[in-house]
Amino acid sequence: MIVTLRQASTDDVIFLRDMLYLALFVPIGSPPWPRSVLEDPQIARYVRGFGTRPGDYGAIADVDGEPRGAAWLRYLTADSPGYGFVDEATAELTIAVTNAYRNHGIGALLVTHLQQRVRAISLSCDPVNPAWRLYRRAGFEPLPDGRTLLWTHRGG
Repeated sequence: MIVTLRQASTDDVIFLRDMLYLALFVPIGSPPWPRSVLEDPQIARYVRGFGTRPGDYGAIADVDGEPRGAAWLRYLTADSPGYGFVDEATAELTIAVTNAYRNHGIGALLVTHLQQRVRAISLSCDPVNPAWRLYRRAGFEPLPDGRTLLWTHRGG
């Protein structure tokens, strides 16, 4: 399995939308979200117009030449905050890997790549979500609300 990362572009919005759907946590035993949830403005903000706003940055993980995962950052505002909003200087992360390629290190590769691009990243994650462990290993710390995780660059 050969994994390569490439920068996401406006041409990847359809794939990012598919990844956004996969990023929506569904607890074991619960029915999946209807795909129409992607039209909800609270959800759609994470991908709508990606690549056209200052600070938008993402990476696509191609496995043997096919896109299998993505992670991207957006800066949201206090007037229109996301689920993991901390402040306007902190990029909010969305990440997903297709089911067949989970638990192969692709998510960690994507997170590490994005951590090299910005000074702070936040996200919202249910503590029972298996991805919680990935974020903690990557240095994200839970905030008092118990669902928002924050990573800040600690180097020089």
